[in-house]
Amino acid sequence: MAQFYFIRHGQSTNNSIFDEAGRENYLYNRALDPDLTSIGEKQAALTAEAIAKPGSPERRDPQNREGYGITHIYCSLMLRAIKTGLAISRKTGLSLVAWPEIHETGGVFDVERQEDGEPLFVGKPGQGRPFYEEKFPELVLPDGLTEEGWWNREKEPREESFERALRIITQLKEKHGSAHDRVAIITHGGFFARILSSLLQVGAEKYWFLMNNCGISRLDVNEDDNERFALMYMNKVDHLPDDLVT
Repeated sequence: MAQFYFIRHGQSTNNSIFDEAGRENYLYNRALDPDLTSIGEKQAALTAEAIAKPGSPERRDPQNREGYGITHIYCSLMLRAIKTGLAISRKTGLSLVAWPEIHETGGVFDVERQEDGEPLFVGKPGQGRPFYEEKFPELVLPDGLTEEGWWNREKEPREESFERALRIITQLKEKHGSAHDRVAIITHGGFFARILSSLLQVGAEKYWFLMNNCGISRLDVNEDDNERFALMYMNKVDHLPDDLVT
């Protein structure tokens, strides 16, 4: 049975702005690709310590009380996910593999205030191969990443993020579904909500699945029937002290 651990990145500067200033001020003051805050760095370090515990593959441990035994680590190409993933990679000794398609919903975009007061979303380019090779030499980059960058389009429409989530689920099953792999996917709160929505076929117009910074959610897939997923737990944060739950 394969186990997929979806881990939200540590607190970013954008998360901090949102918490302190609210949605409207956040929209017009957010960074395109925010870094971790000092709190986010502490969260990532504690998550790495928890994830690095080997566990016992022979014993059933639905809550990972004994450890995780991670075998693979993926992250998006957004800074907050890379830095969270690197903390885990260094602690476990596993390679951190970049997977651009697990980025946050919307991609890379800026927000401009129009004359009528409504926001205008403007797509911006993502970083290219030279940037990541210089800043994060440990990161395993995809062959297709060029100097032009990983994001070169307008803001991703909402419906496309659901389609992308289904593709990621399919690709995870193809890569790991028939093995006993334990895969950590360092991704984003909004995109994880799309993952769950797609799996559960949520039809509601308005809803949300909360994922705290460095929260861990576990999905298992049956090796004999990889269409059958089990949500073992969601948004696990017991590896963080109360003052670091954001």
